[in-house]
This record gives sequence, C-alpha cells and structure tokens, in this order.
Amino acid sequence: MVPLAFACISTWLLTSQLSLAAPSIQAKSTSQKNAPKQFNAADAFSLQSANLRTLMLELYECNPQALQKSTTVSKEEFVQWVFEGPFGWQFDAIKKTKTIEALNLSFNAEYQGDRVLPLITGLYTMLLQAYGGKNEFTFTKTINPQKLTIAAQNIEVTSAKLLSIKQDNNELHLSDNCNKNVKQMLNDISKHIDADARRIAKEALSTPRINPFQMDANTLEYTPL
Repeated sequence: MVPLAFACISTWLLTSQLSLAAPSIQAKSTSQKNAPKQFNAADAFSLQSANLRTLMLELYECNPQALQKSTTVSKEEFVQWVFEGPFGWQFDAIKKTKTIEALNLSFNAEYQGDRVLPLITGLYTMLLQAYGGKNEFTFTKTINPQKLTIAAQNIEVTSAKLLSIKQDNNELHLSDNCNKNVKQMLNDISKHIDADARRIAKEALSTPRINPFQMDANTLEYTPL
C-alpha cells in the first residue's frame, strides 16, 4: 500500500508538470494560428480570373458592337462560353493567339474583328503563365515573382493603351463612364498581382518600373514573360 504522504507528493509533481507544459502547448497553438497562410497560386489566379470576367462584361457593355462581331447571344452567355468552354483559350476567330500576341492583336489597326476577345484572352493566358499554371487547375510549385511583376506592368500598359484610343471606329474606345470603371478594374488587378509578387519574394522588388501613363501609348510595348 502506497503511503499517503508519497501519494500526495506524486500528485503534486504531476500537477506541476502539467501546468508547466500547458503554456508551452498554448504558445505553440497560438503560433500556428498566427502563422501566415502559405501562398496558393490556384486561389490567387482564380481571383484574377473572376476579375477578368467582370472586365470582359464591362467592355462588352461599353462596346456592344464588338460583341456583335463574335456572337448573337447575350454578353453573359458569351463570356461564360469563353471562360468555361472546352477550348483551352484557343479561339479560331483570333487565330489561336495568346498572351502578348493576343494583346497586340487587340490594338492592331488592321484587325477588323472583336477586339475584346483577344484582349481578355491575352490577359488571361498571360496571368496563367505568370502564376505558373498549365491550366486553371494545375500550377507549378515554384513561382517566379519576376514574371508576376512583368504581368502587372503589362496590365498597366494595357490600361494606358485603352485610355488613349479615340473614337475612330475602334471598338475598344471607352466613354467617360466606362473609362473610369475599366481603369479602376485594371488598376486593382495590377496591384493585386504586384502584391503577390512581393509576397512571394518576401521583400520589395527592385525591378525598375515605367509609368505607362507618362508615355506615348502608341510607342508602348508589352514585355514578354
């Protein structure tokens, strides 16, 4: 039979050990809770994809004549077809161009088709590439923040080009109301992408940035990723 005094001492020691361990366990739990969430390229790109959908709807709202060159259905139906169709963003109407090539096509004076389609196709496929995506579901484990920085810069170039267009039968011409909305949308996308680049690099990038709004939009060039 265990002496009463010994039992009391054992109980006291066990209680002391548990009370010492409790703060340590709690500190670890709090540390895990406060730890920054690991960057998820799929989630980040999904957000930008949704933003591009909204932008495409806005551009067709501003330029219904551009939509009529592609389809007779509503802008909502067509945008859904573009984003969710089984085409892998390879559209015969724009000769399956993507990224910078598609963006340049949308501003090509000789191009007579729907200019919104290559613009959105170019932005979507450029961002997919910048985030390391093979498609919207599969992304590489390592992302090059430099590519995201370049993509953000190219979006600023797109905004500058759009806002410089005059009404000479160009379907990308924006009225004053549309001008403000589209500029804000592109600015928000560019800021988010730049923030993602900085987060991945874990420090402010020293890459020099041009200000496209202080340059002649006709001489601006896109930078390949």
